[in-house]
Parts: sequence; C-alpha cells; structure tokens
Amino acid sequence: MADDLGVEAKEAAVREVAKLLSLPEQLISISSIKADYISRQQVEKTQSGLKSLSLSEQTTTQLRENFINIERLCLECQTLIENHDQIKLLSHARNNLSTTVKDVEGMMSISVEAAAARNSLSDDKEIVHTYERLTALDGKRRFALAAAGSHKEEVGRLREYFEDVDRTWETFEKTLWGHISNFVALSKERFVPWFE
Repeated sequence: MADDLGVEAKEAAVREVAKLLSLPEQLISISSIKADYISRQQVEKTQSGLKSLSLSEQTTTQLRENFINIERLCLECQTLIENHDQIKLLSHARNNLSTTVKDVEGMMSISVEAAAARNSLSDDKEIVHTYERLTALDGKRRFALAAAGSHKEEVGRLREYFEDVDRTWETFEKTLWGHISNFVALSKERFVPWFE
C-alpha cells in the first residue's frame, strides 16, 4: 500500500511538472523555477530555525526562573537548618501532646465503658459481652498503670479511677457464680433422680 502511494505521488508530481513545462518556451524558465524552489526551501528552513530559536529562548527563560526559585528555596532551607533543633523539639512536643490527648480520651472513656458493662449485667444474654468489655477495660488499666510506672501519685489516682471497674468485675463474678449455682441446682433436680 505504501508503494502504491509512492507511485501515485511520483505520477502526480510528473503531471504537475508537465503542466508547468507544457510549451518549449517554458523550458527556458527551468532555472528560474529551480531558483524559486531553492529560495522557498531556504525560507522554510529559516522559519523553522526561527521557531527553534524562539523555543530555545522560552526554555532558557523558564530555566532562569527555575534557578531563581531554587536559590530562594535554598535560602529558606538554610533558615530551617539553622532552626532544626528547635523544629525537632517542637515536633517531639507535638507528637507527645497528641499521644497524651489520645491517652486522656481513652481514660475518659473508661467510666463510660464501665457503666455500659455494669448495665449489660442486667441482661443474662449479655454476659459474654460484659466479660469482653471488662477484659478490654483490664487491658486499658494495665496500659495506664504501666505508663504511669514510677510516678506513685499517678498510680494511686489511677487505681482510684479504676475502682469502678473492680466493682463491676465483682458484680460480674457474683452474677456468673449465681448462674452457675442455679445451673448446678437445676441439673441436680432434673438429672440426679434418673441416676438413682
């Protein structure tokens, strides 16, 4: 197919030249046609060169602006490097504050969670969920006591704070043992006579 297009283009070019040079007098003008063709090619090359030169100028201007921006950013970085120790301290303080806020929010939720566990004790069907809640609260207690570590005052305050959880555990255990003793008594009533 490409060969066909090439052949067609050559034939079209020959027809065009034949039209231009159809008379013998026009053969004399071949040199002027050739000169005209050469000058058109030079104009096209010159225009192409001017476009390339314009693009190069735009690229150079953009590079110059980029270098100016890089230099400005480098100056800003030097200021930051001079204050790096302060920035690092500030970052650590921010992280510590964020961790403390999360810990406090967790501590604040303990009484709400303990109350929810205590309330769920009234429903026998919720005894497993109550156990799960109390176990999670125990995990929070261990974490809080470990975090307080060597601060005896804090440990004392935390233990007071967790007394509600301890009371809920006691109620849970009494309820659980009550269910177990009821189950044992019921099983003795129903199944012991069968074995006698």
